[in-house]
Amino acid sequence: MWVIAESKSCGEICGTAYELIAKALKLSESSGTGTAAVCVGVPDANSLNKLKSSGVDCVYVSNTGSNFFEDERFAESIAVLSRKYKPSVILGPATARGRALMPRIAVKLKTGLTADCTGLEIQAESGKLLQTRPAFGGNLLATIICESFPQMATVRPHVFAPNAPQSTGKTAEFVEFDASESWPSKRIISETPFENKGENIADAQIVVCAGMGVGNSEGIKKVETLAKKLGGALAGSRPVVDNGLLEYSRQVGQTGTTVHPNIYIACGVSGSVQHLAGMQGSDFIIAINSDPDAHIMKIADIALCGDLNDIVPELITVF
Repeated sequence: MWVIAESKSCGEICGTAYELIAKALKLSESSGTGTAAVCVGVPDANSLNKLKSSGVDCVYVSNTGSNFFEDERFAESIAVLSRKYKPSVILGPATARGRALMPRIAVKLKTGLTADCTGLEIQAESGKLLQTRPAFGGNLLATIICESFPQMATVRPHVFAPNAPQSTGKTAEFVEFDASESWPSKRIISETPFENKGENIADAQIVVCAGMGVGNSEGIKKVETLAKKLGGALAGSRPVVDNGLLEYSRQVGQTGTTVHPNIYIACGVSGSVQHLAGMQGSDFIIAINSDPDAHIMKIADIALCGDLNDIVPELITVF
């Protein structure tokens, strides 16, 4: 069972790798298979040592000479390695790079790919990977089995929690491989990083999310004031973003950002399947809604039923 360890341009391995490794280690206990991390590029020494001690059995590295993301070159490197070692499962992150890389690998290996999974399990009878993701516009959850091998899936960041650092005494085998003979001629010669100076809701410990129940921009301002009072980040549901009340970078859900805060406050959010996919890992959920039967109220740790235009100002006063 392989995990694609995405790296930054500086050579640091991204946190998504350790989230997927934690899940792969659990799945391997059920399937009885080994685990490996696969990195293409030039990982820095600290990241490489961290990968080796993450609990996987093997770390494969294809040194491309740089960490510029080159989708075709990266995909071909992993495909060459996969044809040689034949993993049963390949997991990758549903990030911008992962979405460019994983489909290319699947095409080269002539196998299927399930994108944006929110759950992964091993089927006891067959030993195959059960891949769960929202379907039909996020109105239901579908569990998919890939009949071809390797079974491939991408998972959004923060869906699974990484294992806590610990000393197990286990050091993974290190294998460096060269797939340069198969590389395409296309090359990236320069890269300009995008500087995002906005709030990163994915890393926030407190997230206050506005749903369509807020009504309008004035309602958004009230929710934003509450977020600032709590030292948290303002977020929105997909309908709020689709209606132009908040920018896409603040969208929580299957088609937005996955968050894993200590406290998640949902203001006027109904709780669709696609929204829950982006916040179900929250440690503590507070829901404010006038509809007692809204799905978000059923999963909340604290459910406040009433007009948020009355409740939110009261909370602002308290805090």
